[in-house]
Amino acid sequence: MPTKIPPLSLTAADRVNRISRSIRMADRYLRRHFTFLNHQNLIGFSIWLGSIAGMIGMAALYYFDMAPAWSVILVNAILASFLHELEHDLIHSLYFKETWIEKLMMWGVWAFRLNTPSPFYRKKIHLLHHKESGQFSDIEEQMIGNGMKWGIKRIITMLDQGLAFLINARRVGKTAPRLDMKEMARAAFPFTYLYQGTSLVFLFGNAYLLAMPHVDPAFVANADFVQLMALVNFMAVVIGLPNFIRQGALQIVSSSMHYFGDVNPDASVGLLEQCQVMTTRSWYMLPFQLFCFNFGSTHGIHHFIVNQPFYLRQIAAGYSHAAMKKYGVRFDDHGSFARANRYGSTALTTGHSSLRSPSPLGEGVGG
Repeated sequence: MPTKIPPLSLTAADRVNRISRSIRMADRYLRRHFTFLNHQNLIGFSIWLGSIAGMIGMAALYYFDMAPAWSVILVNAILASFLHELEHDLIHSLYFKETWIEKLMMWGVWAFRLNTPSPFYRKKIHLLHHKESGQFSDIEEQMIGNGMKWGIKRIITMLDQGLAFLINARRVGKTAPRLDMKEMARAAFPFTYLYQGTSLVFLFGNAYLLAMPHVDPAFVANADFVQLMALVNFMAVVIGLPNFIRQGALQIVSSSMHYFGDVNPDASVGLLEQCQVMTTRSWYMLPFQLFCFNFGSTHGIHHFIVNQPFYLRQIAAGYSHAAMKKYGVRFDDHGSFARANRYGSTALTTGHSSLRSPSPLGEGVGG
């Protein structure tokens, strides 16, 4: 009778292969038993259209005083999180590959999530992220705070992409030669600049209207300015604040679950080290997970199999998690917060990815 090899005694490459095989098996099982899942283009387009229609519908309800502002903000934040997952899939060419419909969907997910760079630019840095995840050349994760020590600067970086660019672009450019700051700035036009400009008007305009009566009791606001602020406040409720919540939640989760700085650059090993899985047992992460479609729990699966649609990844997550846990992927590693995302036992103190420590997970796995 053959000797059973303990899972963590396998080589890292074998463990990566077994995890990947398990995820693919679950995917094939679902497609075989629920044949409608094979209509991938139709499903993706339906989610895209439904999410956009839902956001417009909530805006209409708010306009006609049929829904309170708080409900519109929360529902549209959740719908926008569906669009983020769709954008993620579109970046990997999972729907209507190289057709005008794919481009239409890309423009749509950007227009309704307007506080992000262009998805056409994001495709470039996201595919780089998969090739070099956890390395100092990984632009995408560094720009949202990965590898930074916890503090006010990192919190600001995670919450606002405009400020993140100002805080991080020069620093990241020193270690990531593919970062072209002018290209990134161009990729924000027009929607991200529209969002940033409207946000400033929303903040300072409302502050002005609230403060002036206390400064001058006889103050009467200009009618045109009041009308402008009514429009700005409407846009803030239906699209601005929902996306602020969605993006903040996503970046808090994403920059917390990815490891950085001492991840093995060899993918046959590094896939075990690139991400942890943040489960719903981490109760304090639940509000953030709600507004990023459970990203912390499922994104690690995506690192193993990039061409699985997000809805299948979510449906099969339990099966995938079992294999990931069995073969050494970390779950709910809350200590990574204090380690500035380092996989090993201490926080990074230099800019060299060669700093590594022994791993408890077996042969070939760096710490």
